[in-house]
Order: sequence, then structure tokens, then C-alpha cells
Amino acid sequence: MQNFLRKVYILVWKDFLIDLRRKDKIPSMLLFLTINFLIFQFSIGEDINTFKNFLPGIIWVIFIFTGVLGLEKSFVQESESGCIGGLLIVPLERSILFLGKMIANTFFLLIIQFIFIPSVIILFDIDLKSWLALFNVLFLGTIGFSALGTLLTALTATVKGKEMLLPVLMFPLIIPSVLCVVKITESLFFATNQAEVMHWWRLLFGFDVILLIVSILGFEFVIEE
Repeated sequence: MQNFLRKVYILVWKDFLIDLRRKDKIPSMLLFLTINFLIFQFSIGEDINTFKNFLPGIIWVIFIFTGVLGLEKSFVQESESGCIGGLLIVPLERSILFLGKMIANTFFLLIIQFIFIPSVIILFDIDLKSWLALFNVLFLGTIGFSALGTLLTALTATVKGKEMLLPVLMFPLIIPSVLCVVKITESLFFATNQAEVMHWWRLLFGFDVILLIVSILGFEFVIEE
């Protein structure tokens, strides 16, 4: 187990160093996130209360758009450098390769969220019910997204028109998870759906488990192809 975790750690650290040297992934994701947020705000109008009511859905929709951008960057940089070919030659379990890439994607998405969401909460004076619950919903929502996204990015990495194909495959499959996180976030922001919120937590956790299992099992077949 220790050797397994060490290999995963090395792969995560590799992705971190690559992005640290390129210095473009997090700034570009933050810029993309901010622009989309402003577009939603301008389109809804000057009524702040109306905009606040839509905040949970808006936040997660733009996170999905930004996450797709980050997923594309993570595999493009390795395909262009030939790094992915070298990793496939190494006698390494494909589950370790998947977990390393998925955890790295999760890490970068969480950084973006931890920068953006507290700013929104302070800016719109939202009376958040629990910071711990907010961290949990961000973590669970991002884990499921990263698991599915890592699998689909590997699937479309060598396909012509992958920039269009990835969102087309991703968005319909992630809808159940998005619905769960939006409802939970709404309950944390505005204390609504309190009687149903535990059901949404259970659905989110169950969906994450399914996505992780399916993605790990499917990754070995996809990456070899």
C-alpha cells in the first residue's frame, strides 16, 4: 500500500511541477471563470437579489465549463511532449496512472474554487450555514467530475475535434452530480430544502462511488486503445 501511494504521489507531483513551470493553467482558468461569471451577472440584470437566488446554479455551471478547460490542458501538454507515451511504457498499473491524473485534476480545480467561492460569498454578503459542509460538497462534486473527466479526456485525447467531443460526452453524464451539488449549495446559502438535503448528500456520494469505479475500470481499456 505504501508503494502504491508513493507512485500516485509521484504522478501528482509531476503534474504539479509541469503546471508550475508553464504558469498558464490556473491563471487561464481563473480568467475564464471570472469572465463567465460576469456574463451571467450582466445577462440577469441589475437586480442583485434575483442574481443571488441563481448563484448556486451559476457557480456550478461555470465550474463545469472551467473544469473542461483544465482537463483539456492536462492531457494536451502530455500528448504534445510525448510524456503519456513514456508513462505507458513504464511497468505501472493503469489504476495508479488514472489516480495520479485524477487527483492532480481535482487539486487544480479545488484551488480555483477555494479562490473564487469565498470571494463570491463575501461580495454578495451570503450567510453561509457551514464552511465545512461547503468544503465537503466542493470536494465530492469535484471528485466525481474529475473521475469522469479524466476518463473521457483520455478517450478523446487522440480524436480529431476533441475540443468539441469532450463537452458533448461530459455534460449529459455529469447532470445527476450537478443537480445534487446545486441543491446542497442552495441549502447552505439560503437554508432551503432542509428536509431533502440529506437525500441529495447520499445521491452525490453514491454517484461519486459509481463514477470512480467505472472510470478506474474503463481507464485501462481506454488508455491502451
